[in-house]
Amino acid sequence: MMKRATRKRTVRLLLFGGMVALGLRGPVPAGEPAGKSPPRARAALVTISGVIEETLVASVARRAEEAVADGHGILFFHITSDGGYLDAGLDLSRDIERVARGGARTVAFVNSQAYSAAAIAAVSCQEIVMSPEASLGACTPYAAVPFAGAQPLEKEVRAKLEGTIIERMESLAEKYGYPPAILKAMVKMSTSVIEIQNKKTHETKYVEEEDLFRFDSDWEKREVVVSPDEVLTVGSQKAKQYGIAQHVVNRLDDLYDLYPIAGRIDVYPVTWNETLVTWLNNMWLKAVLVLVGLLGLYVEMNTPGFGVPGTIGLAAFGVLFLASFLAGRPDWLPILLFAAGFGMLFVELFVTPGFGVLGGLGILLLLASIILALPSFHGLPQRDFEYSELVQAMVVTVGVLVAFAVCAFLLARFFPRVPILGKLVLGPSRVSDGSSHAAAARGEQGARAGDVGETTTKLRPAGKARFGSRLLDVVTEGDFLDAGRPVQITRTQGNRIVVEPVREGPMDSTTA
Repeated sequence: MMKRATRKRTVRLLLFGGMVALGLRGPVPAGEPAGKSPPRARAALVTISGVIEETLVASVARRAEEAVADGHGILFFHITSDGGYLDAGLDLSRDIERVARGGARTVAFVNSQAYSAAAIAAVSCQEIVMSPEASLGACTPYAAVPFAGAQPLEKEVRAKLEGTIIERMESLAEKYGYPPAILKAMVKMSTSVIEIQNKKTHETKYVEEEDLFRFDSDWEKREVVVSPDEVLTVGSQKAKQYGIAQHVVNRLDDLYDLYPIAGRIDVYPVTWNETLVTWLNNMWLKAVLVLVGLLGLYVEMNTPGFGVPGTIGLAAFGVLFLASFLAGRPDWLPILLFAAGFGMLFVELFVTPGFGVLGGLGILLLLASIILALPSFHGLPQRDFEYSELVQAMVVTVGVLVAFAVCAFLLARFFPRVPILGKLVLGPSRVSDGSSHAAAARGEQGARAGDVGETTTKLRPAGKARFGSRLLDVVTEGDFLDAGRPVQITRTQGNRIVVEPVREGPMDSTTA
């Protein structure tokens, strides 16, 4: 994560910066005779904004490919970003090169800021145009620690990651003509860059101080442009001076005067469904889905039959597990763990008596499925930043469980008194005559504590029992009973009727 984006996200290795672009270098195609106007071509604008992560990278690639397929020969990438994840930034950089190799002329338009991962994407273009207020740079990697923000990396890890970024930047510099020393100074703090000038040709270059010996006496040292105690970030004028930006423009429409554009620039924005998928893959929204799913299933377990609460709960878990599929990165492991855990709990509750190892293992698998569904990586973690994100997912899961416990308590205690909601979540009513009973059960079913009846189905632990002429849905507190067993109502909680087996004495008569 870059210093300018310490508070933007909290997990994984981050490179945070600003605007991204795609492009080929030079306003005039290579080999075009001097003085001859280049042929005009249709132009497209692909917007890139927000955190650079996998979903955004996929969106940019799709829109760029669509623009090329639609016959656009010039692609402008309008970037507004503080950066993002290192791996996503490198993926975006490679995608930009592929667009350029496809024959389209691509240009990065940095309108405000392009830091870190966004800066890498910008210099992946063959040409960069900036507004007067724009800036780019600051590509030093940081570690995002859960709830602690950006933290410095260990020396060995930082050196390895800096080497990866520098290698990429130097490759782009060689391909597109950017000064490699300037790009390296955006990544590594200890880089000292010197301006030198040829006495005869007056050509200016920017090189590392340690490389001065490679130049003959025709080159003279001018000044230090980057000191070794800073990570370089440049504004538009400095970027143009150093040979990074080719043009500085006041507005987007000025591009019509710089490039051979035929007609109007067609805009390829992020679609609503891509925005929705991005939101659905956000860890905090996933945590809300988990909470909604747990509450829906809790309410369903405390009401007879199957209705709206259970449907909402299952739908929430469905969206949670399908979010990665919608983003084009299917992850089956959380789904398989959830299905296995749910199956074990079902067997424990409705097939085998009591609650033991199978039920405990089922709960653990359900928790594991939720924890693995929250992060953005797939399967099991393999890299350092993925382990950091896994830790955050564990902490978030604990928070969700605490919130669920609080909400469940409030549902049981207060919601039965709320109009309409009380019909969905019914808790125990107050005892008025020494025999605890619920208003809803008394009014609709006439069930009362102390009534004795007989089971008509097996109770595992839920089933049906007949009390006089009434056939009611009942549940035991852990006991599994066969059909034909005498049972007695111990208490009612809304529509939930709790019974226990009658172990001694003759069966009491019941009221119809």
